[in-house]
Amino acid sequence: MCRSILVPLDGSAFSEHALPLALSVARRSGAQLYLAHVLSGRGGLSDMAERASAASRTAYLERVAQQIEKQSVRAPIMSILTGPVAETLLEHARSVGCDLIVLTTHGRGALSRLWLGSVADVIVRRSPVPVMLVRPHQPTVTIDTKNTRLSLRRILIPLDGSPLAEAIIEHSVHIGRIMDAEYTLLRVVDPSVLGLSAQDENAGAATVAQPLKDRAQAYLERQAEELRAQGLQVDAAIMVGEPSACILDYARMHSIDLIAMATHGRGGFSLLLLGSVADKVLRGSSLPLLLYSPGVK
Repeated sequence: MCRSILVPLDGSAFSEHALPLALSVARRSGAQLYLAHVLSGRGGLSDMAERASAASRTAYLERVAQQIEKQSVRAPIMSILTGPVAETLLEHARSVGCDLIVLTTHGRGALSRLWLGSVADVIVRRSPVPVMLVRPHQPTVTIDTKNTRLSLRRILIPLDGSPLAEAIIEHSVHIGRIMDAEYTLLRVVDPSVLGLSAQDENAGAATVAQPLKDRAQAYLERQAEELRAQGLQVDAAIMVGEPSACILDYARMHSIDLIAMATHGRGGFSLLLLGSVADKVLRGSSLPLLLYSPGVK
């Protein structure tokens, strides 16, 4: 279920790029939308300046809320918060019982940043609910009926055979049911784990990886059958190569709308699927990315 969605906004048009997709999910699910802005408590401001800043941000959120209400969706709930940005947003998400956080990210450099430092990074690692990261395609965004009917009809779920990676499946299905989506489970067989280089594989040594491919195919079919038993349309695909490159290639070749992955939630942006794969996918793709850190409470 998706009953409530949090969209952090920093007052810029850049952060508003998360709104059309969040509104599309909210429209289809009937979810309550929460808009939040955090005043970071910058030192040196007088009480008057702080009040003026809060009033300005409140007026900004009210303008955004009025645009949203014109789209015949539920009126959003607005909050002006104070404190460390990432921690304050996470606490707010917990307090209102959000099921999904949708925010904009540059996707450049490591996990390039939301408005203050490593906000997106911290939220992804520490959020108890899935986080959808949106990459802007244009400098500005218009909240209109057309934009708020965005669809996520094809969802790609990379798996590595571990229970940790499988934790994203449930959340992908929740989003997919709302969007009437079809799913592809992708398993990448990396020749480097066998000590093979790309040259080796091109020369024919890929046959060495055949047992791995066979096991991967059997694993994916088991996962796919469990989902098909729920009435879902699911395909399974095997690719051989570097994981992030294969994920990006598959997404481009098959018109994928959303890539969904699990993360460890440790370190700077410590990721499942061989280290920094999700980070590379984020930087290499303009598609929305759904991330979830199992075990975070």
